[in-house]
Amino acid sequence: MVTIYDVAKEAGCSPATVSKAFNNYKSVSEKTYKKIMEVADRLGYTPNNSARALATKKTWLIGVVLSQELHAGITHPHFSEILQSFNLRVSEYGYDIVFISKRFGDKASSYLEHCLYRGVDGVLLAVGAKFREEIQCLLDSDLKCVSVEGLYPNVYTVISDNRMGSLQALEYLYFLGHRKIGHIACPLDSVAGRERFEAYKKFLEMKGLEYNPKYVVEAQDYTHEAGKVAALEFLQKTIDDLPTAVFVAYDDIAYVTMTTFQEKGVRIPEDISIIGFDNIKLSSFMTPPLTTIEQNRMLIGQKAADVLVSLIEDNPLDEPYEIRIPTRLIMRNSCMRISD
Repeated sequence: MVTIYDVAKEAGCSPATVSKAFNNYKSVSEKTYKKIMEVADRLGYTPNNSARALATKKTWLIGVVLSQELHAGITHPHFSEILQSFNLRVSEYGYDIVFISKRFGDKASSYLEHCLYRGVDGVLLAVGAKFREEIQCLLDSDLKCVSVEGLYPNVYTVISDNRMGSLQALEYLYFLGHRKIGHIACPLDSVAGRERFEAYKKFLEMKGLEYNPKYVVEAQDYTHEAGKVAALEFLQKTIDDLPTAVFVAYDDIAYVTMTTFQEKGVRIPEDISIIGFDNIKLSSFMTPPLTTIEQNRMLIGQKAADVLVSLIEDNPLDEPYEIRIPTRLIMRNSCMRISD
């Protein structure tokens, strides 16, 4: 079988240069690239991951640790889009991804043990606060890590600007004349839940509006069941003093909130305006279509990939540890202007 060493010898260059050529590194000149491709074609060489690993001292594998404790794993629309974008980007650099669990075969293992067994070159962390102790072994290791959910000291995190998005939502409601604005929060032990709730309180303070505890309810996780419980609790607390609008911190919960309100005879937006956060695909198909804040999940995935590959390859990084991706307001029909 033809190996990367055979191609390197025939082309008169190092195995590392051959590997870089196959992975489209810009540092390989066009002349050298063409020569390597001609030799590889003539010898009938097929790139092999094991050979690449021997030549470059890397496995070209990136581990992915997913959050499950808040029912926010790979099927979650937010994470699935980020992971798709991340996977496409790292593949451009020549890397593949492997999902890391706390089991390997039929044996229990730590995340670090699994990563070391796989020999991954770096790790993408998509886990919430409740996983902190379980991933601490990764954070304390020499493995290069990038997060797209939790915030950790001296670890790069690529995440939406939750404060910016929340203020965009609340300013829009204020522009429409709303002064009594409620909030249904996603879990407050998550970064998104905490930051969006803090932005809500800050907004009220900035506008001189009273913070009313009965206008605030927390969904305990990201499931529809938890969203329904939160929506019913919100109605129960505000039945005699319904706010004119509610900012829901996650679109899936906004969907359940809308259907629950409608089942109870509350019209949207005539009786109450609803604005969400995420702009998942479902948002445009709700009745009425949901006004929401769009997260640029494609850019989050791409940026996380760029940062992690730079760390793995020891390239210089001129980035802050918290990389915030801008959001934008998507106006649909779930909000309406009210009179003063």
